[in-house]
Amino acid sequence: MLGGINNALFFQSLAGYFVVALILIPILIWAFPTSKKVKDERKMIRQMRKEIKAIKKK
Repeated sequence: MLGGINNALFFQSLAGYFVVALILIPILIWAFPTSKKVKDERKMIRQMRKEIKAIKKK
């Protein structure tokens, strides 16, 4: 290839990142689930932000 890069090898290694992501992300989601308490706190924070925006609009 006269000093050029090996495109096939480059694309193969790039595809490896996607494959690892497709395998690793579901495993991490399964291993570290968010608890119901955390979800409730996030919901409460979102609700408070909406109330603050409504107050600021007045």
